[in-house]
Amino acid sequence: MRGNIDNAAAGLRIVLVAFTCDPTRGSEPGIGWGWAESLARRGHTVEVLTHPEFDSVGNAERRVADLGAVGERIRLHVVPEPPAPRWTGLLPGPLSGMAAEVKRYERWQHRALAYARIQGLDRADLVHHVSYGSLQGGSALRHLGPPLVFGPVGGGQVAPHSHRRYLGSAYPQEALRTWLWVRCLSRSRSCRETLRGAAVVLATNRDTERRARDLSGAATRLMLADGIQESLIGEPAEVSTARGDRPPTVLWVGRLHPRKTPELAVRALAQLRREIPDARLVVLGDGPLRPSLEQLALRLGVAESVEFRGLLPREAVFAACDEADAFLMTSLRDSSSTQTLEAWARGLPVIHLGHHGISDFSAPGGAISVPLGDPADLPRRLAWALSGVLKDEHTRHCMGRAALAWARKHTWTAKAETAEELYRTVLSPRAGADRESVPTFER
Repeated sequence: MRGNIDNAAAGLRIVLVAFTCDPTRGSEPGIGWGWAESLARRGHTVEVLTHPEFDSVGNAERRVADLGAVGERIRLHVVPEPPAPRWTGLLPGPLSGMAAEVKRYERWQHRALAYARIQGLDRADLVHHVSYGSLQGGSALRHLGPPLVFGPVGGGQVAPHSHRRYLGSAYPQEALRTWLWVRCLSRSRSCRETLRGAAVVLATNRDTERRARDLSGAATRLMLADGIQESLIGEPAEVSTARGDRPPTVLWVGRLHPRKTPELAVRALAQLRREIPDARLVVLGDGPLRPSLEQLALRLGVAESVEFRGLLPREAVFAACDEADAFLMTSLRDSSSTQTLEAWARGLPVIHLGHHGISDFSAPGGAISVPLGDPADLPRRLAWALSGVLKDEHTRHCMGRAALAWARKHTWTAKAETAEELYRTVLSPRAGADRESVPTFER
């Protein structure tokens, strides 16, 4: 039975497809939970389809209990992930892992669809698929019956071939991903039928938006995938740009993985210290590249100025933001970036590469976008941008205030309000006849 869509307080019954969903984590699990809690706070009943991953179910159940009346509107439906077909293990090299991941997710979606039908979720008002946030994965829940909102999703972005030197030995795997994931799977039946059948497709970067439209002519709109809790956003009076005796500090956060290109951060620091000799780099995160990065810092003579702190809880990440002067984002392929939004929420200026979702949703006045340009010269240009921020307290102050203003536009409350506008349009009598009536969202 459809709720009163003109009155958000009356509430809708929403099937939220969140394959990964965990209130204690960032990235995709945090995004899945962010949608669930923010929609429940708006008075909607949220039927969450998810799968167990680490302690995600226990974390979600504890958060539901803590939320009281709001938590009563979040109903967790845990659907175990089936195994991959045996043939995926016979494939060579990284192709085996890629194929296994694709097939497990595809099988999980069909299992979730069957479960949803048994549970009567086909009587909900609409389906909103948020995780995986992948264009290529499609959504089997399009067959459930209610209108489908698909996204925000990425998947149309690729690492630039021109900068393959920074991917090193991982470049062949990245090229394979581009061929298999972007070129081939995006043409799959599941992907195409999802794009054509969805009431609206939300893309988290322009590369994905163009890909979706080229494949299906879908009613596609841009929307940042990430959100931030209001309680995590600093106040202007709390954001201090005076560092006292602390050395100028650049923060880098992410998995130490080739596509995140942490090598660029270390090389940029080596260039930066020619201008600011006491500058230092703090790296949060862990991964397979850590030993080689430590060796690189040693060869460049900056080992004592690079601090690898490993993987830390989110609270420690925010504390590190408060102790830094600038945030550096160097990923060569990303849909968008939870880390940069969190940095802006703490009033931290961001220097990032000028491509993909981070460029599409860059904070006006709170960031410096560095063009990819000549790959050999990229570390120097990143260092130049960092130097301008670190040397000028007034610049940091102005960028910090702009960063806070941008973060306030992308709280989970604001995203839920935007989603309600979208839902009203999707559920209106005109929506079936006019897919282009979907509103364009402010960036």
